[in-house]
Amino acid sequence: MPQPPLRVFLALGLGTVGLVATLVLALVASRVASQRLEARIEAELADVAGMMAGRLDRGLFERWRDIVILAENDTIRDPAAPLARKRRVLWRAQETYPDYAIIGLVGVDGRIQATSTGALEGAEAGHREYFTNGRHSPFVGDVHDVVLLATIDPHHDPADPPRVLDIAAPVRDDAGQLVGVVSGHLDWAWARAAEASLRETTGTPRDLAIMVLARDGTVLLGPEGLRRTRVPAELPSVAGARDGRSGTETETWPDGRRYLTGFRPTRGYRDFPGLGWTVLVRQDAGTAFASVTDLRRQILLWGLVVATVAAGIGWFAAGLLARPLRRLAIAASALGRGEAVTVPGSAVREAQAISHALTAAARALAREEEERRAADARQDLLIHELNHRVKNTLATVQSMARQTARSAASLADFTGSFEARLLAMSQTHNVLTANHWEGAGLSGILSAELEPYAGGRADRIRLEGPPVSLTPAVALPLGMAIHELATNAAKYGALSAEAGQVAVEWSLEGRAGTGTLVLRWRESGGPAVVPPSRTGFGTRLIRASLERELAGEVALHYAEGGLVCRIAVPLAVSAQTARTEAA
Repeated sequence: MPQPPLRVFLALGLGTVGLVATLVLALVASRVASQRLEARIEAELADVAGMMAGRLDRGLFERWRDIVILAENDTIRDPAAPLARKRRVLWRAQETYPDYAIIGLVGVDGRIQATSTGALEGAEAGHREYFTNGRHSPFVGDVHDVVLLATIDPHHDPADPPRVLDIAAPVRDDAGQLVGVVSGHLDWAWARAAEASLRETTGTPRDLAIMVLARDGTVLLGPEGLRRTRVPAELPSVAGARDGRSGTETETWPDGRRYLTGFRPTRGYRDFPGLGWTVLVRQDAGTAFASVTDLRRQILLWGLVVATVAAGIGWFAAGLLARPLRRLAIAASALGRGEAVTVPGSAVREAQAISHALTAAARALAREEEERRAADARQDLLIHELNHRVKNTLATVQSMARQTARSAASLADFTGSFEARLLAMSQTHNVLTANHWEGAGLSGILSAELEPYAGGRADRIRLEGPPVSLTPAVALPLGMAIHELATNAAKYGALSAEAGQVAVEWSLEGRAGTGTLVLRWRESGGPAVVPPSRTGFGTRLIRASLERELAGEVALHYAEGGLVCRIAVPLAVSAQTARTEAA
């Protein structure tokens, strides 16, 4: 029986080893990559659930605070105030916050004295939960249908009554005696608007369902077919949220389909305790993990391709190794028969070829090592830069806390001022993070800082100027300065009055990127301006951050018609500052 040639043994061995190694590596890479991709997808769903829960909690806190503040209005607290004046106060509150379906004042006898629309006045409300609970302390009731509102609002279908949340607070006179209850009925469309805003902000796909569950599991917000139904408490996501946990679960719902579900319980905000809601964000598991399946398929496919190529290379390599041996064997056989032969010098050439191949491989490894060292150096630089930014931020927060404490009249004053300044810093950080800390647009920073003061009015805040990109070194101090100006305007200046306005105009002097940014802050329509008798922390913060850190100029003019502040920042200096900090 003839024995197979050496080439067959070598080809089979090299091909098999290459095939098995390639397939194993492909499987391992597929598993690792798939796990990381699945973890990222799960984290994204959990983040959406967390953002929705946070928006609901903060939104209800703000509306709850509206009613509490309204209960302290002098006209509302005065039993002798004319009905028309009370109705006007209620209407202004609803006009300011149009999410309310109606706002009313209920007397101590349980009858509605005045409402924002004039409807339902004189109706009996003494048996309502918001009245019985709101007599003693601020109260927020869960979502429920209001048939009575459907009968007075022509835009509502009586067969599908509006859904509202009741928010109430006691009204007491100067002697502390109860004179009534202020109640606001928040239209549930407010939650749908919050969902739409979240989808627009995060780019959430439409097939991803966002649901809000009441304490008993009833779907308050979600897909049309699930609204007003009750989600089983046995679902792992619902059970986890009731235990106070957040995360994701892959689970089977009552419709028999598998879903990836992110969950987060609402926990309230500040002194608002919350309503015990659960936020679920679910997506069909096949759709959610479609990219994972596709990744696995591609890795395995390419693994098979590489393995096939490796087998072919093995066959070719076996031929290169066997051919010189076969020639030497022929020459040796000829010599054994006494024939004159010339021994081929192919062995030297093969060795030389192998040397060339090893040299090329060594050069390739050297290039890879050089690239790896360069990557390590870049990583070290990024780590040093991150450490430096964190230290700078902590130093800024420490200084801000110390200076705020010096100027605060009380602990509550310190807490409010410090939290507001931290929020202003975080707003600028958010804009910079969205641009990977490579820069931020001046218009974006101004909008982030001033939007909360606009009150939904387009004429309240006016921004005008050319597009300007700022480095992080100038964006953070400028954002803090704008926050201090806005806070001062809201407390004492134009934004403290209903007709007050703020105009922010800016321009560039010199060449783009190396010239000077000139920004002018002008207030109008507010109370008469009185120059301060002493320099407050806000003014010191503005001058320290812009004049000392950025070599800029700040000029404050306390005109009687409104404060005017002119800021000039040399952009070339800010860029140099950024390079110095990075070092």
